[in-house]
Amino acid sequence: VVPPSADPDRGLAAEIEAINWYHTLDFGDGIVTPGFYDHRPIMHRYELPERLDGMRVLDIATFDGHWAFEFERRGAAELDLAPRIHAAMTEAERNRLFGAGFRLAHKHFKSNVRHVHCNVYDMTPERLGQFDLVHCGDLLLHLRDPMLALSRMREMTRGYALISDCIFPDLDRHDGAMMQYEGAINENIWWRFGAKALSRVIHDAGFDSVSELSRFRYGPRGAPPTMWHAVYRAAP
Repeated sequence: VVPPSADPDRGLAAEIEAINWYHTLDFGDGIVTPGFYDHRPIMHRYELPERLDGMRVLDIATFDGHWAFEFERRGAAELDLAPRIHAAMTEAERNRLFGAGFRLAHKHFKSNVRHVHCNVYDMTPERLGQFDLVHCGDLLLHLRDPMLALSRMREMTRGYALISDCIFPDLDRHDGAMMQYEGAINENIWWRFGAKALSRVIHDAGFDSVSELSRFRYGPRGAPPTMWHAVYRAAP
């Protein structure tokens, strides 16, 4: 929502309106980006420290940068498409540039956050170093190989990781840990995780301590909260 009166010359408003926003970002002075998701009402579910001074933080799959800028305020990518979908895309679709929202917000907030383009499977401490806090939100269901991605996150973590994703409680009705293969045919979703399965996958990727911090329903801004999410704290 960009009130015309908040930006007399309409310069910033025009820039915001030209971008397809995933995150809802508050630019101040009544200017809020029309993001598909608004994390502000659920921030308390993640149990972030009030201050992150002196901590090195990695935000994986940052997109418009909501989490990265929030971490900075507190002191402190490529799509994994199914081969058939990738083959059916046009050259323009395959080469679509992401990050316009991040770049505009980075400039507006005068941010010192450093953006690095890197496939999650290619992250290494040698390339990026290690981090006191690693954050990964709503990414694993979109990955062909979530175990490999989590293993890479484990290598990057010297403190702890906050990992959140969609869960499907119906899969927890069965004995054991269940996850369902979707194959990325529908909205680039490869997996449906039961909460037990997701916790076990995180643990098996190398995190010795995994605890569920919260579980709640969530959804696109303005729509009923129908999707279950779980937030895990994982430490080496």
